[in-house]
Amino acid sequence: MDEISLDLPVTPGVDLLQRVPLFRTLGFTETLALSGICKIEQKADAAVILHQDSLGQALYIIKQGAAVVRRHDPVTGVEKELATLAPGELFGEMSLIDDQLISADVVAKGAVELLVIPRREFERLLAGNDKLAVKVYRCFCAALSDRLRKANLKLAEARAKAGA
Repeated sequence: MDEISLDLPVTPGVDLLQRVPLFRTLGFTETLALSGICKIEQKADAAVILHQDSLGQALYIIKQGAAVVRRHDPVTGVEKELATLAPGELFGEMSLIDDQLISADVVAKGAVELLVIPRREFERLLAGNDKLAVKVYRCFCAALSDRLRKANLKLAEARAKAGA
């Protein structure tokens, strides 16, 4: 029996991208195109991956390790840990679609391996493929809608507790 060769280029992160909810509606060929612009980065323990109040230039997906999200209040000087991110979780995605400053620091917790989607390459890829652009931006809209619903629920719960 003959083997079938697909002659597909090996690119970092195809399998990881397929498991990330943000990109779950992309087909294999679309995921392969997206993975073609991805880079792998290694960060040492305590390395700051994203700096609060800087312009973001990429989306990061944790391939191995963990990272801590921290926000410091410039008025009070208080720093608060907001979340710990595990493999498969992403951050910095908003920097792919807007020019706003990053809202928190993201710091490596131990050694971390990241799959990185740089903004410029992302914009070029989507500019050259309208169908992919529509699918990716729909994924972003769905993720933002989900976050907004969860934030509204938390706000309603907090208001209910304050009124009780």
